[in-house]
Amino acid sequence: MEALDVLENTDAAARIVNREYSDQFKFGGAVLGQTLSIRKPARYLGRLGQSVNIEGITESFVPLTLAFQRGVDIQISSQDLLLRIDEYRDRVLKPMIARIANLIDQDVCLLAQGLSNFVGTPGTTPTALSTYLSAKTTLDNQACPMDGERHMILNPAAESSIVDTLKGLFQSAEEIKQQYLRGEMGRSIGFDWAMDQNIYVHTVGTLGGTPTVSSGNQSGSTITTGSWSSTTLNAGDIVGFFSSSSPTNSVNPQSYQDTGQMATFVVTATITDSAGTIAIPLAPSIVGPASPTPSLQNVTNLPANSAAVYVFGTPAASFSTISAKSSPQNLAVHRDFGTLAMVDMPLPGGTDKAYRAASKKTGNSIRVIRDYVATTDQFIQRTDVLYGVAVLRQELGCRVGG
Repeated sequence: MEALDVLENTDAAARIVNREYSDQFKFGGAVLGQTLSIRKPARYLGRLGQSVNIEGITESFVPLTLAFQRGVDIQISSQDLLLRIDEYRDRVLKPMIARIANLIDQDVCLLAQGLSNFVGTPGTTPTALSTYLSAKTTLDNQACPMDGERHMILNPAAESSIVDTLKGLFQSAEEIKQQYLRGEMGRSIGFDWAMDQNIYVHTVGTLGGTPTVSSGNQSGSTITTGSWSSTTLNAGDIVGFFSSSSPTNSVNPQSYQDTGQMATFVVTATITDSAGTIAIPLAPSIVGPASPTPSLQNVTNLPANSAAVYVFGTPAASFSTISAKSSPQNLAVHRDFGTLAMVDMPLPGGTDKAYRAASKKTGNSIRVIRDYVATTDQFIQRTDVLYGVAVLRQELGCRVGG
């Protein structure tokens, strides 16, 4: 319980992400590699008038795999076990759990690699509130709920920059006080702001050529493109497609209205061009207005033949300015953009001690096993957590380049 208590109070990203799916794995029976299919909310077109228009229930699923078993193992003497609990907590437990919590937080921050919305300039720390307002606009256009669960999670450089820029402008007196005392943003422009040292850093692929879409009206999770030159697209790169006569813009998922913004998609696997051609694996799947499942429409038009391919919102003609740049991927997200599911691990027999503690409030679960080595009068103690992370709804998250 002491270990669980320490875990409950660490790291920003892991605290804010959705945790409701932890209990969908069987109590004490989950194993590394087990996968759960998480149902996403269905979408409907609706109707106008009195005549009934029956719509099918089109459901989609996101796989959540228990891919991570993290832990710290130590050897302690029988004398260490005589320490008072507060001494043991400070000297032994806190450093162990801090490392486990940090690893969990890194895995949550890595979910940024699966988000397709992007604002900012790769390689440049945002200095103006307008960059974050652009992220807000992106989420608004995607019908992100305004229910108090929006969060802005920044790396130290981005947080320092925006706190210095604003210096309490347009804040309540209490928020200004906390900015001064803690050097933190608090709540602003509809987001709760937090700093996280584990923000994912993305490196743009090695880019070249003036790429275009190879043939028009492609849909789905792969788009064939050509005219690349010595190019590697990295998993996590963001692409868009532009034609002045038939733009591929995003649509509001509730109203299906054109947002006026280029639709962007994340590259799901690292891939290198072959003779100038790349079949780009991307997410979300491109669904146009004439799709068999029109309720899932996410673009105004399918990419046109010879449409220009953009990477990170920059035109192909400017690839040399961003190729191979590394950029912190700060997060502007709703809590339901992703999930962290931590599950109960089985308790083995034949040990000196085996304990498991779980929190109904947060879904955290931690296991501690201790064995005695008689020849050295030492105890081997292992501490384990088992969990998985997944992007649930890409439209509820936006990366802010740093």
